[in-house]
Amino acid sequence: MKKLLILILLVSLSACKKEVNTSTETTVVNSDSTKITKEDISKINYIEYGIDNKAKETLDSWIAYNTISSAIEKVKQGDFTFFKADDEVFNTTLKDIEGTTPNAIDSEPIKARVLILRTKLLKFREVINLSTSNKNEKLIAVKELFQSFSYLTLQINKKFEKEAQNIIKPDSL
Repeated sequence: MKKLLILILLVSLSACKKEVNTSTETTVVNSDSTKITKEDISKINYIEYGIDNKAKETLDSWIAYNTISSAIEKVKQGDFTFFKADDEVFNTTLKDIEGTTPNAIDSEPIKARVLILRTKLLKFREVINLSTSNKNEKLIAVKELFQSFSYLTLQINKKFEKEAQNIIKPDSL
């Protein structure tokens, strides 16, 4: 019995002296959680209005509108180069979108929509270029940009539709 007790004591003492050396390797995955992908953009829910055939000829001649339209199409693909590139091109486009509105669509409702689009373009550019913006803020800015451009197109379509109506006014008594 004495030998068994000594054996247990030696085993327990030898077990206590061992240091358990557990090291865990942590691998840091460097992924940009603020990066917006094409898949993220495709999940954005908004109503997109297309250009009516009546408005197509007028809008084809409006260079600033077409520049912004192509930039927005690139954003849908996840390409933000227009908003991250040259300041001069961006600022010139903003001035042109307000200053070169074709006479056929030069009205107060369209000017208001152009102003909203200009504001959303500026906001989107700032959000995309700020390093402190998170992914949700960027996606909200993308959605607002898409909506403002779509509503401008809708307003232009409405203008041409309204002009195409032949409303006969009754003779006044």
